[in-house]
Amino acid sequence: MWMLLAASLAWADAPPKPVVAMGDGLVAGPPASEALPVAGGWVPSLADCLEERAPGAFAVVDRAESGETARSARKKVRDVVGLGPSTIVVTLGAQELADPDATTAALTGDLRALVDALHKRERPRVLLVGMVPPTLAQTDYADADRQQKADARTTEWNAAVATLAGELPAVQHVDLWHDWPRDGERATLTQKGWSLSEQGHARVAAVVCDAVMAEPAAASAP
Repeated sequence: MWMLLAASLAWADAPPKPVVAMGDGLVAGPPASEALPVAGGWVPSLADCLEERAPGAFAVVDRAESGETARSARKKVRDVVGLGPSTIVVTLGAQELADPDATTAALTGDLRALVDALHKRERPRVLLVGMVPPTLAQTDYADADRQQKADARTTEWNAAVATLAGELPAVQHVDLWHDWPRDGERATLTQKGWSLSEQGHARVAAVVCDAVMAEPAAASAP
């Protein structure tokens, strides 16, 4: 009993662990001619979720930026690492997936280089959050064949990210698309097709919150 009490007091006295979110949107990109606003509304919701489940244990820092790519995000590595994060949540791929000529191999190569840079000195846990496809019924591109292709491209991207995460230490793939609704509820999670709705932000935050709280022991292995 005394040991459990001592452990609880130690947790309460420990400084909050920084959790840094970086990247762009979570919805796979639109045609290159259309702007994709940063989908960062889930980050404050993540902070609320973590505070509710573990008061004072985490401090969430938002470093997301509109138009961010895996390559441009590497310019932020020093800033992000300088925050001393215990966990870095990476939401990238939306901008690259807007380019129909972009290959999965090239995208995962850029993502691997980013993770390597984040792990150059320390090895914080990195959560690679997968993409979800747009809901084309809300856009001018509503077409069953287009939707099927967008879904398939997003599925391929998530599979590649999962494989990459399995090859790298202290990296975990957070798969949003696996449990994303395929029926009518899907439309409530996006707005104008390309951006998350309030419900979508809340859903993403809940999934990422679960992943942060899980803190697998293997993630902190040297």
